[in-house]
Amino acid sequence: MSRYQERVYRTVYRFIGDAEAARDMVQDIFLKVYRAAASYRPDAGLFTWLYRITANHCINLLQKQNRDPLFKAEEPLTATHTAGPSASPESSLLQRERTLMIRRSLDALPRRQKMAIILLRFEGLSYAEISNALGCSVSAVESLIFRGMETLKKLLIEEPSS
Repeated sequence: MSRYQERVYRTVYRFIGDAEAARDMVQDIFLKVYRAAASYRPDAGLFTWLYRITANHCINLLQKQNRDPLFKAEEPLTATHTAGPSASPESSLLQRERTLMIRRSLDALPRRQKMAIILLRFEGLSYAEISNALGCSVSAVESLIFRGMETLKKLLIEEPSS
């Protein structure tokens, strides 16, 4: 757990955008890992098995939120990334706005596209690792990422005029 906890937290946080909920979900994920430990087969590698559980948990959470409007978070998702301690207030504000635009655009993607992009761009996983984590072929991952990046480009271009 100590080896992968931070990476799992970052993935979950980037997927849902809520730090407190992400901490709770990481606990749930590692509880699932513990309960499923007997079913683990070393053919895929612990790391990709863990990311598969993480991806499924995040995707299932969003499906539950979509089915039950009362399940949604009470506060909107917000970005907490800052430009750094020596940054001017203006550059910090611009960085927060940019981060929020990216978060909104990511949130608009279909769940599997969103997870594929997070695992590729933020976690540095290879296409093969992402395919194991999402339980699909490498060509399906390529398609998810291509379509997701095309949608992100369109959304980010449209965002300033919204």
